[in-house]
Amino acid sequence: MYSRGVQSHGGLRKHAAHIKIGQAAKGDTMHLTVRQMEVIRAVSRYGSVGEAASALGISQPAVSLLLRECALQAGFPFFVRKRGRLQATRETLEIMGELNRIFDSIARVNRLVDDMRELTEGSVQISTVPTIAENLLAPTSVRFREDWPQIQISVIATDNVSVSDSVFQERVDFGIVLSPLSQDGRMIEGRLTDLCEAELVCVVPEDCPLAKLPVVTPRDLEPYPLISFDKNLPLGALIEESYRIAGVKRKIALSVTLTAVAYSLARSGAGVAIIDPFYLLTGRNQGVATIRFQPRMPVKAQLLLPNNTPLSRPAQLFVAALKKTAVALKDSLPREANL
Repeated sequence: MYSRGVQSHGGLRKHAAHIKIGQAAKGDTMHLTVRQMEVIRAVSRYGSVGEAASALGISQPAVSLLLRECALQAGFPFFVRKRGRLQATRETLEIMGELNRIFDSIARVNRLVDDMRELTEGSVQISTVPTIAENLLAPTSVRFREDWPQIQISVIATDNVSVSDSVFQERVDFGIVLSPLSQDGRMIEGRLTDLCEAELVCVVPEDCPLAKLPVVTPRDLEPYPLISFDKNLPLGALIEESYRIAGVKRKIALSVTLTAVAYSLARSGAGVAIIDPFYLLTGRNQGVATIRFQPRMPVKAQLLLPNNTPLSRPAQLFVAALKKTAVALKDSLPREANL
């Protein structure tokens, strides 16, 4: 009698458990845990339970058990075995994009937490155009390193569109670009914040007759060899527009891609150049005269941030320092550019 009662009780327990599982599968909402999603992602990546277990630092039986639980809760298998390897099912392939985004976000959160812990170490990666790298980032970096010597700073100097690509693809923390923000018809992607604004200026050799003028126009520059940028570059587009407004056809004698090269050529007497005034922030005025240029063409240095990813703590600190530098340097821009 007692034995029968125990058996009967055991049967009831099994039956109750069976009913509970069936009810959960049909009516209750059962969600995958983060650990289960991690296992699905790892098995999909490596194609085997053993390799996934090794990557996750758990046992193979634990991975197999988690996969069975996932299939039970979802109501479909996540993998099928083919030729000795586990192959993701169609359902798994559909959710892998979301899984990757989830774990990429988790990794970013962990990096932020690491950065915030004590800021005993960290790094800031910046992409910008050469003019800004030399004349805005350089003084910022010097002062920043005095306050945060443990944070490494990496600067990649390139063109506007490459800066945008680096920020959009999150290869860097942020970028700094010059307006206008397009090149070859491509628009810059990201969140923009103005750092400082000035106007294009003309630089000529000190002994050039133009050096005596308070203002020069495209018409004044016609008799002289013009050192300038292609219209597909930001500064080139601005200069091209100024010539269009003035009704003068721009004829480039010496084509350049860098403001530093345009400045050096003008100083050597090779011609006259229209440049952004940010290059003159460090006090370069030996051998050249800086003249106000009309029509006025504003050019901005702008901070470019990723659309969706928050800045790390070190990057936030550097941006704050960068904004302070930009405010301090506004008064250092050539007086002619602010008239």
